[in-house]
Amino acid sequence: MSRPKMLFLLFCVFWLSASLAAQVKAGGYFSFEYLKSQPEGLYSRGTFSNFYGGLFVSGLIYGSLSFSVEGRLDSHQNFNLAQAYINFQGSQLIGLKMGLFEIPFGRFNSSARPHENPTVFRPLAFHFFPYRWHDLGICLQGNYAIFYYSAYIINGLSADSRGYLETGFADPNKDKGMGGRLGLRFGEGVEFGGSIYNGKYDPDGTKDVQFRGLDLLWLTPEWEVRGEYLQVVYDHPTLNQKINFEGYYLTVSMLFKNFRLYYSYQRSDLPQNVIDDYQAPPLNIFLETMVKKTRSAAGLKWDAAGNFYVKLEYDWNKEKELKLKDNILSVQVGFAF
Repeated sequence: MSRPKMLFLLFCVFWLSASLAAQVKAGGYFSFEYLKSQPEGLYSRGTFSNFYGGLFVSGLIYGSLSFSVEGRLDSHQNFNLAQAYINFQGSQLIGLKMGLFEIPFGRFNSSARPHENPTVFRPLAFHFFPYRWHDLGICLQGNYAIFYYSAYIINGLSADSRGYLETGFADPNKDKGMGGRLGLRFGEGVEFGGSIYNGKYDPDGTKDVQFRGLDLLWLTPEWEVRGEYLQVVYDHPTLNQKINFEGYYLTVSMLFKNFRLYYSYQRSDLPQNVIDDYQAPPLNIFLETMVKKTRSAAGLKWDAAGNFYVKLEYDWNKEKELKLKDNILSVQVGFAF
């Protein structure tokens, strides 16, 4: 979306809020990092990088009708619109989003903002589709007893001229992408979920791309365990066969007052040996094989004052059948309001 159109849309949102006297809530988040890697890593000289931020506005329009808009700023990209949708909440069982929204695939994609993610870097497996994957469409969601569900129809992912999966504001073909998530929540602290997505990525609508995922969350006042498994299966454009890759992560955190000690283990197929967690492109449909990589991360998050926090993390990276000195020390500073 061009900058004039985006500014016009944001102006319309603020005008709508004022003219309808909506119950408006506004907030935002910002973060940046210091990264230092071993000689063969991407940050061997040490660098301040990855400024990341966002602003959001939400409010009640009338009765059960509300709106939400989120703009996102990334030091590697121009300011862009992450979400802009109208929500109708008929009951706990039925809610309807219409517009641009984050795809409810698993847990991480809907909670990937720096202050929401326990680790500094995103999980390796979430390089399969675009970072903070969002699209235009409609989404039905709600809950009944212990069941939580989301079901959506969107334009769907497409492949650019080089073969990388991408999401845009135009439908790439006549077929719509469809998917959903079903979760089971037991009490306030345990939840299991399963997610699916099916779509066509080519202009002719003949090549499938599918995602399957499982996620879990276990939360107590002192401990938090979260993990996800993700698999992608797609029709290779030239080999006349299906290709599949997979990955997973598990993060365990111990909470003590204003401190969070955490350990994360990840294993995933990746398109290259050394990967940049912020600038690396998503899956390329021309790939036939990938490099298997594991990452162990140990860190500490300190909620210093209010919504201001600091993360200190060390990542051990290991590429199968390769010996690379590419471990990373990272410090992330940020706040949310």
